[in-house]
Amino acid sequence: RHADAAAARAAAELEIARRGLKATVVGLFYGAIAADNKLAVAERAHNESTDFTRLTGKREQGREAAHADVVKAQLVEQQRQRDLADAHLAADKARLELAVLLFPDPRTPYVLTAAEGTLPLPSRDEVDQAAGKNNPELKSALASLRVSDAEVLAARGAYLPELGLNFTYGIDAPQFAVNGPDRVRNLGYSGSITLDIPVWDWLSTQHKVKQSEIRREASRVALTAAQRRLLARLDEAYAEATAALGQLASLDASVSTASESLHLTRLRYTAGEATVLEVVDAQTAFLGAENAREDGRVRYQAARADLETLTGTM
Repeated sequence: RHADAAAARAAAELEIARRGLKATVVGLFYGAIAADNKLAVAERAHNESTDFTRLTGKREQGREAAHADVVKAQLVEQQRQRDLADAHLAADKARLELAVLLFPDPRTPYVLTAAEGTLPLPSRDEVDQAAGKNNPELKSALASLRVSDAEVLAARGAYLPELGLNFTYGIDAPQFAVNGPDRVRNLGYSGSITLDIPVWDWLSTQHKVKQSEIRREASRVALTAAQRRLLARLDEAYAEATAALGQLASLDASVSTASESLHLTRLRYTAGEATVLEVVDAQTAFLGAENAREDGRVRYQAARADLETLTGTM
């Protein structure tokens, strides 16, 4: 009974490690894709700032803008160039972190492709049912309690009499032979029965029982804590995933709005109706919206992976 419970606990702990590894890979996978997308965003932002610097230079030559506009545009271009270098570094680091788990050589080149669209979340009732059946942490706590029950039973078994049976069959002679020199048969057998009745062991059995009962009580407390922790983590993870999913559409809309705002602001600046600061603000808003959208996608996938560690495959 003790061995079966220990095997169940080991299997549950293996499942915890497997799901933790899967959640880590999911986070690194979408983090690497987001880093690649942010690199593309940084390249577009750098090209946009370069074009705007040329535009301000042409307007200065045509005496339509002050030299301060050119200086501001150059400062923004320099910042975008630094952001591009940081984006290259972040993308390389993200790909190396994922490659450590995928290949013997982390420098192995590979291509990541994410599925189209966004997977929906299951209902809360489905999540609760799956967590109650498939949560490995809860299974590990239950198995630990069964191990403690078996230890208490084994400790109490020392109060009972112990019966031993021994049977021996073989050669009991100086010669390794079936028959001796005088034709005496060397083969024989013997049997014995031993009965040990515990009378006094200086309370060692009582102490062992007490220790095993204390460990069982600790396992019960750990099981209760695991159940409470599961309920809290379910609420937190599901709320996080729901919030992240709800914000994806808003982030896409923000990117579209920021892109349109940048386009209109540049047209107004070209016509002399907007200032350089308005264009810079529009560029910064567009860049921030695109980066926020990538962070939002990673946040949602990470929240789904966290839910999966609690409920199993969704």
